[in-house]
Formats: sequence, C-alpha cells, structure tokens
Amino acid sequence: MKTLVIYAHPNPKSFNAAIKDTLVEELTNKGHEVRVRDLYEMNFNPILSGRDFEQMQSGNMPQDIAEEQKHITWADTLILVYPV
Repeated sequence: MKTLVIYAHPNPKSFNAAIKDTLVEELTNKGHEVRVRDLYEMNFNPILSGRDFEQMQSGNMPQDIAEEQKHITWADTLILVYPV
C-alpha cells in the first residue's frame, strides 16, 4: 500500500514530529511505501493566489499545485499530522 503523510509542524522535536516518525517507521516495517510531505520544510504556501486561479482557468496548472496533486494521486492512503 502507498501512504502519503502530510506533516505540518515548525518544531522537528515536537510531539507531532514523533507521531510522524513513528508512523513512517511502523508503516515501512509493514511493507508500505511511504512518502512524507513536510509543509514547513517546503515553505508551503497554502494560499491560492489570483495568478494561480487565472492559470487554472486558462488550463495551465501551476507547477507547485501539479506537483502536490501527483503525490496525492500516487497514494492509496492519506494521513495528516498537524497540531490540533
């Protein structure tokens, strides 16, 4: 099974980081393919800009959005790890 972990926390020593690390280790040990997308490490911008919207309306997907869509399409399972 292919699992995508989307992780968002600024502190690499946080409880959320420990959750992410445990998930990756356990899933890998069980034979899963695992990808982690660390939103803080990527400096991910969650805002859909006017330019992004215009590009999508004209049939051109912005590269950063297309890249993340590829990861989501690849995955059988999606896990979100972030502070609540």
